[in-house]
Amino acid sequence: LGHKSRIWDLASDRSGRWLCSASGDNTVRLWDVWACLESHENSRFDSGEAAEMSGSNMQVRPEHTILNAGHSGDVYGLEFHSDQRHIATAGYDKSVRLINIETNKVVKEFNGHSSAVTHVKFNPVGNLVISVSKDSTIKFWDTISGVCIRSFFQPVGEVTSLDVSRDGLQILSSSKDSSIRLWDVRTGRALRRFRGYQNSSLNFIRAVFGPREAAVFSGSEDGKVYAWDTQSASPLAKLRGHTGPVFHTAWNDTQALLASCSDDGTV
Repeated sequence: LGHKSRIWDLASDRSGRWLCSASGDNTVRLWDVWACLESHENSRFDSGEAAEMSGSNMQVRPEHTILNAGHSGDVYGLEFHSDQRHIATAGYDKSVRLINIETNKVVKEFNGHSSAVTHVKFNPVGNLVISVSKDSTIKFWDTISGVCIRSFFQPVGEVTSLDVSRDGLQILSSSKDSSIRLWDVRTGRALRRFRGYQNSSLNFIRAVFGPREAAVFSGSEDGKVYAWDTQSASPLAKLRGHTGPVFHTAWNDTQALLASCSDDGTV
């Protein structure tokens, strides 16, 4: 059986074999995509074929493992480290945790937010965990010492999402004042604000960088997907198709495709 409540976030490793999910049931689960596909294929056989296979020497791999994240409450976000052996998780309990997925142990806990942590990312080098929270802050944590080395404060609105540029010099945050901000990591200054979409009441509307980081995409409570030019912050498009709030978007460079997910149950 899988999660017992809504799934807030997903993250995949580079190989595509391992998928992590964060849920409102307080758990983080590590899924073996290959085992899931094998199970799906086996379910297509009739009972006679299934019985014959079960009597063979074929090994049945577990589809998923529950990771010992230790959060008390919803787990809102997660991200794979570049070494592919660790993940960071963000929780309602105001904490960020670093988990070794090979040993299934928490190796570091980051505390300092005064409200729920809504999203988490690593910088490209992997020496920093970056977290955003309902306390309106963005925090940078050293993965070795566990110390918060820097904080950005956003004066209005809970921060609901985070994305990091490929060079790690800029970050994108969305918040419940219906604004998306582009930050310069070196100066801690907000360079631009992207407006026009709706993000004021729901958990969680998230924004991402688009192709070559020249565009910004976001879902919206009005059921549209919004796109802006990164340099000018001018609107590029409003994409219609969903009948409910759009929570998240994902851009794939290889396929040049944009995907979105919505409260209407569609992708």
